[in-house]
Amino acid sequence: MNKKRLPLIVFALGILALIGGCAPTPTQDTVRAPVITAVEVQDISGLQKAQAMLESAPLAANPDQRIFEAAVLFANAGDLAKSAEVAKLVVTEQLSDPQYIEFNLFVAELQLSLDNPQGAIERLTQRRFVDNSKTFNAATLGRMLSLEADTNFALGNTQQGLLKSISFASLLRKQQDIRAVHNSLWRHLTVQPYSYLQQGQNHQNTVLAGWLQLAELSRRYQTDAQSRALAFKDWQRRWRTHPASKTPPEAIKSLGSFSRASAPSQVALLLPLQDNYEVPSYTLLDGFMGAYYQFLDENISADAPQIRIYDTSVQSMQKAYNHAVEDGAEMIIGPMRQSEVEALMPMASLPVPTLSLNRVETGNGSQPQNLFQFGLSPQDEITQIADRAWQQGKRNVLMISPNNGWGRSSASFFNQYWTEKGGTVLDQVAYPSSVKDFTPLLKPPLLIDLSEDRAVQIKRFVNSRIKSQVRRRQDIDLVVVLGYPVVARQIKPALDFLYASDVPVVATSHIYNGIQQTDLDRDLTGVEFSAMPWTLPGQLATELTPDTRLHTAYRHLYAVGHDAFLLHRNLRDLQSEQETWVFGATGLLSLSDGVIRRQQKWAEFQRGKVVELAR
Repeated sequence: MNKKRLPLIVFALGILALIGGCAPTPTQDTVRAPVITAVEVQDISGLQKAQAMLESAPLAANPDQRIFEAAVLFANAGDLAKSAEVAKLVVTEQLSDPQYIEFNLFVAELQLSLDNPQGAIERLTQRRFVDNSKTFNAATLGRMLSLEADTNFALGNTQQGLLKSISFASLLRKQQDIRAVHNSLWRHLTVQPYSYLQQGQNHQNTVLAGWLQLAELSRRYQTDAQSRALAFKDWQRRWRTHPASKTPPEAIKSLGSFSRASAPSQVALLLPLQDNYEVPSYTLLDGFMGAYYQFLDENISADAPQIRIYDTSVQSMQKAYNHAVEDGAEMIIGPMRQSEVEALMPMASLPVPTLSLNRVETGNGSQPQNLFQFGLSPQDEITQIADRAWQQGKRNVLMISPNNGWGRSSASFFNQYWTEKGGTVLDQVAYPSSVKDFTPLLKPPLLIDLSEDRAVQIKRFVNSRIKSQVRRRQDIDLVVVLGYPVVARQIKPALDFLYASDVPVVATSHIYNGIQQTDLDRDLTGVEFSAMPWTLPGQLATELTPDTRLHTAYRHLYAVGHDAFLLHRNLRDLQSEQETWVFGATGLLSLSDGVIRRQQKWAEFQRGKVVELAR
């Protein structure tokens, strides 16, 4: 259930009397909203009342009003699915205009709560509703605009969502209400590509232009608080009458102030620079230093940190860590090897803030104070893939993953997470690194071999001249693929060959390395994937340029180095109580229980080209 909207509306006990047949027909100004209250556990008594109301509807003077009342009761008792089912029984032609308006607003909110924004927009664009909207008072207009904003955001229509939010905020009078809308508006702005924020320089909507310019400067100077504070003061001078200047969102209220204590003056990097870790370590270091030199070029302030590097290949991680602290490090970035991160876990506290470059999934959430884990854990992406698939109505999944450490652990995590949601993993294929042809591996889970066997048996015992059509199993809703580009380019054609071309395929970011290879990637057409922002054009203020000769895994590691610099400059903000995130190269970065979580973009291969998806 989507509860983002639910706490926003206060339950009005008088609504049933207002829309009931025995009450006077309400005027536009007195109509109150049927509401959906957030409940974790269904109210059995409330459900019984709702059922009784529904059963009494045929005897009521206006049955459709009574059915509407029952739908409201079901929603507030916690059964949103039943409420939506009951609402379908209402013959809207039998409702008066005020009742019809309330019904449409209620159903739109209900559909949003059920993660069905398309159903919400259908109610909000009904001809009768649109015609009546011209007579709405401020309160009803505000409710409509709020729903339209959330619906457009949910559908990926960012521009319309922002414009509706601006219109909604302009109707409000209380500062706290305005700030709540501005907070929401700002959260949506901060996840937009940098290229979109740049449209604020010449956007035709003046208010949105101001918002976009504010978001652009916040993104451009996200590595330097002093530069950001100076830029924000300059923005305020130019936009004195702008709504965001009068009522800034919580996240930018403090942009006008700056403390030099907000960033460390000396940073230590702990990396294994030799042997098997030489290439990955230097690749990550290149990404970090690239961000460091970009910081020097672009920012006004001169508070650049001193960087010291310690090689954990020639000394233990513990010794390197202690040396860094003794040398005056105010923050440590590293270690990189998982075993080294594990060595830190038993400690109660670390002497200085430490940003690890790998993650250990402890399960119990306990870790030392001052430790902040960061790395390319596949669990972040797998969780997003599963949540998105579930919202799209997918339930039965075929999992294809490499038969190695990260493949097995990722498949196991998906299986557990998906099963807990109520889904089914129909089969799992673990492929070896030496595989050349996926057809033999995929025949059994698709039940192609059984179909072929049946055809042979029929021909043998009935008629050898009978023509048969091999069929795959029909209960697969989704194929989840874990693998790098070379492998994925073999899996999708094999699925197509085995009569599964119509089954949706989704993959993790391993499938794309940021290099457009149209001819090679034509075979991936239709595959959607969780994409790191740095691999999509226009996302970052400055594009990353890792060596094109590097393996996909190392190119992503370059982005990790970039984000390590970005994170160490924003760690204090991420620790604040308010909801804060950083737009990084590897994803939208937030902090939860000492772990940096990544939320990624969505993209799709279309005729060999990668295209960003709205949602």
